Amino acid sequence: MSGAVSYAGTDAQPTGPYSQSYFGDGNLPPGCVRDMNLDNPDNQCFHMRTGLNALDSPQVDVLVLVPASPTAERDMRVMRQSVEMWEGGIEQLARRMGQPWLTEVDFHITVDALSGEFTTYPLVDPEIVLVGTNPVGGIGIGIDPAQFVGELGIYDAQGVPCLGVDNPFDFAAWENLPGFDSHHEERSGTYVEDCGGAGGNVCFAINGAIDPVPGMTEVFSMFDLVSHEFGHCLTVGHVGDGAEGSWGPVPTNDIMSYNEDPPGLSKCVSSLDVEGFALRMSGYLDRNGDGMVSGADKLQANDFPGDGRNPFQVQSPSDHIYASATGSPTDCPQPDVGVLPGSRVSWGPTPVTTMRPVLRLQRSARTPDGRVRLTGTAAYVPKGKQPQRANGAFVDRSGDSDSPFNDLRKLDVRVTNTSVLATIDVAQLAPTSGATGTSAYSLIVNGRRFDSTGPASVGANTWDNGAEVFLDGVSDWDRAAGTVTFKISRRYLESYGNVAPYYVGSTSTVQNAKRVVYVDDTAPAGRKRIVVTGRKLVELDGPEQASPPTGTKPYSVSFRAADGNTFAVGQTNGGLGSLVSDPHVFSMSVTSPSKVELSLDWSDPASDLDLTAQAGAGDPVYSSGGKPDTIVLDRVQGPIDLEVNPTFVGPAGTTYTLRAKVTPIGKDSDRDGLTDPGDACPRLRGPLPSGCPDADHDGVPNRTDRCGQAPAGTATGCPGRPSEWIKVLVDGKVVEKVRLDRAFGLGEFDLRLRVPQGAHRIRTMWIDRSGVLASVVRRVR
Repeated sequence: MSGAVSYAGTDAQPTGPYSQSYFGDGNLPPGCVRDMNLDNPDNQCFHMRTGLNALDSPQVDVLVLVPASPTAERDMRVMRQSVEMWEGGIEQLARRMGQPWLTEVDFHITVDALSGEFTTYPLVDPEIVLVGTNPVGGIGIGIDPAQFVGELGIYDAQGVPCLGVDNPFDFAAWENLPGFDSHHEERSGTYVEDCGGAGGNVCFAINGAIDPVPGMTEVFSMFDLVSHEFGHCLTVGHVGDGAEGSWGPVPTNDIMSYNEDPPGLSKCVSSLDVEGFALRMSGYLDRNGDGMVSGADKLQANDFPGDGRNPFQVQSPSDHIYASATGSPTDCPQPDVGVLPGSRVSWGPTPVTTMRPVLRLQRSARTPDGRVRLTGTAAYVPKGKQPQRANGAFVDRSGDSDSPFNDLRKLDVRVTNTSVLATIDVAQLAPTSGATGTSAYSLIVNGRRFDSTGPASVGANTWDNGAEVFLDGVSDWDRAAGTVTFKISRRYLESYGNVAPYYVGSTSTVQNAKRVVYVDDTAPAGRKRIVVTGRKLVELDGPEQASPPTGTKPYSVSFRAADGNTFAVGQTNGGLGSLVSDPHVFSMSVTSPSKVELSLDWSDPASDLDLTAQAGAGDPVYSSGGKPDTIVLDRVQGPIDLEVNPTFVGPAGTTYTLRAKVTPIGKDSDRDGLTDPGDACPRLRGPLPSGCPDADHDGVPNRTDRCGQAPAGTATGCPGRPSEWIKVLVDGKVVEKVRLDRAFGLGEFDLRLRVPQGAHRIRTMWIDRSGVLASVVRRVR
């Protein structure tokens, strides 16, 4: 085995501590906004949909069902571990997050008779039933479907049978049930049955990707797939990349992300998952410790309006940690998925501290009026010696992959003032890529994965797995040299909170469209990473963001794709979207309630393109076909996502035009740019989003703002409860104490203190409820 040419770290990227929970409508973490529009540069936080299932008890009875097969024991073991992962992860994180009451939730697992480990039948009123179905429905069922209800015996508390599926191991049987939610369209989903009587709901988590060959799956690893669906039954939803829509930056390592990061590793519970779960459990547990369960215990999501259907829980990326020893997703405990059982996995490892609090002060000086100005920052930084090198490399062992097209030989990484540069050496580049079952080469930077797929000729396509967008000119294939090169803008990484030092790795995978079937090779191997750093980026003002017009005047919008509005014959996708070839995706926004008329036309009459529009997080609207293709949205307001699908492209290819005609509805009586139907104060001029007077510009109108001169992101307009402060003592006497809100992990303060002339000792402290975190002493005259 070859060693590292230069440093390859075995430790995970350091993870900061969880600061505090932000519950209650409008009580958003510092720096976060309600707006989930991907085009909003201020939308940098994670948004999780909540309230997906009416789980009605902190005693969660779980029934695990697997079909008979040569690997039935392993399938049952993996599904059982998914439940144990949630229970152990919730307990560990609840303590770290200051929510010890959540540890009172208990999971009781019963496995079916096929495994030989069943406990009691009949099972009365289970909360969740995990069902593993074969990829090919009907194979390996092993029991008579007609006898299933009798053998299984699920009843409510009054003895009423509670199951209506004749063959639970046939995925098609679930798909045909009214109300089955196949939200991924990837052979998985959930179904909720109301047992009635004294019982509550039963959530069936259906997982149709039990892999016939251990270690190989259709889409996810079996463990992650089961864990994801089980999370839905625990009431938590997607985090921005599900079928319902996109909600801003995606924590791709989260188990509730529809994503395979971190590549080659299974996921564990995150602090965002725990916050979402806490919302439901707060209705059934004594959260505040007063000896009873009442309305005072009930928590509310911090974006209660959500998408109009479900509330959302918003979390700062700096508070996003995982149930691993370090809090890093790359350190998550890994399940036992071997054909033969191994030792039991500990799903709540003892946390270790990887960060330390640091308070930094700029040089203290007196202002012209004689005061002392104290300016500084408070943040957690990694413990121990930090990397100094801006370049690194790793030589990987040859012949350790299933295919020469996936055999990684070397990874070189270099950081410049502007970019992260990387070169992956491959034994033999795949002849083509981008179609079903082909090779892709990925660069992982601080857990964020960038996939490079190459066409048969020249160039390459780069897919940002976190933002779910294609990036132009980021990667390239050199077939003669057998290399894949990446050039990723550090400014782009920083926009997602991804800053130096960079923990960099690479993988080669077999993919089905953009979904990983399996990881074939890694460099460096296992959990190692090349650790490199670079100078801190100088802050720059970003480009001005185009805002939609205001007022009552109609206007038009034209759309142009980055590489032009053209489709070639090879991009035909038969209406299957990104499973075959990617559509062109656009977004727009309208300020006032408006009628939006969309028109799609194209040059080649032999081709067929189709248009889809989705307003906010509402349901998609599909065009009726024809040429031109049209959609009329009679009354919409806010963001609209558009998608142009190359359903069929003729041999000559085709070029299209896409236009929108926007007609604001109603008049603008107060002339503030917002028409009356969408203006909460149509006779009083005020800013967006309400159109009402807002003196402190915090989005809460004056008439409901309880703190009209103190901008805050809460529903009341008042700042939420602080958890950290800056405290200043002059010669041992407290002269100032101000709250510290750390936006994205960084707290900034700028104080002007009344200090008499002469020599004085000033002690500045960063404190929380536990005491002093860090302090700095300065002397001034």
